[in-house]
Amino acid sequence: GKRDINALLDVIVARGSPVMANRTLAAVRKLFNWSVSRGIISVSPCAGISAPQREKARDRVLSDDELIAIFNAAREMGGAFGAIIQTLILTAQRRNEVSEMTWSELDLDNNQWEIPGARTKNEKPHFVHLSTTAAAVITSIPNVGAFVFTSNGKTPFSGFSKSKKRLDELSGVSEWRLHDVRRTVTSGMAQLGIVPHVADKILNHQSGTISGVAAVYQRHEFLEERKTALDAWGRH
Repeated sequence: GKRDINALLDVIVARGSPVMANRTLAAVRKLFNWSVSRGIISVSPCAGISAPQREKARDRVLSDDELIAIFNAAREMGGAFGAIIQTLILTAQRRNEVSEMTWSELDLDNNQWEIPGARTKNEKPHFVHLSTTAAAVITSIPNVGAFVFTSNGKTPFSGFSKSKKRLDELSGVSEWRLHDVRRTVTSGMAQLGIVPHVADKILNHQSGTISGVAAVYQRHEFLEERKTALDAWGRH
């Protein structure tokens, strides 16, 4: 029961691996959640056990396995929230940029999404290539109003905290924030050999190296490389 799980976690923490204890709890929790869903047990012994170490969110990079677990859990949840999570993972854009996406920003014939300057952090339009996987997520959503991800057809999806809690339970991954996805994708792209300045462009980081008139053309820079990178990431 609970005592056994806590004893296991204590051993790992004593070994000097509190983060590994967090991961172990996540794996065990996932197993017991599955057992509850199958009717093998009625209550998970992990219920109410919190992670041994509070990880600094800013340091959090999700592993491939964690990202896959989150992606699959989001797919299972479905609805606007599930689609938002999948799109965040596949495009690495900011939460509000994704959740407030409108159909008018999309050119699905060319797998392109243009976020207008009014909605980006650096106030410049930003082009995002949609990989086949990302486009499939979006085209599976019924068009019921101006916003792509909506529960009522009138306003963008809201209610993140409740849905995120459910996502953590389903995926078995905890102690992470939606913003960590951007850092995770950057890290994942680096491992795929995608050069930093292309990843920076995908994330629409303000480079600061080019200003004035040249900055206006910045948004078109490396479009082909960005497309190749996002396709590679989608396949990965």
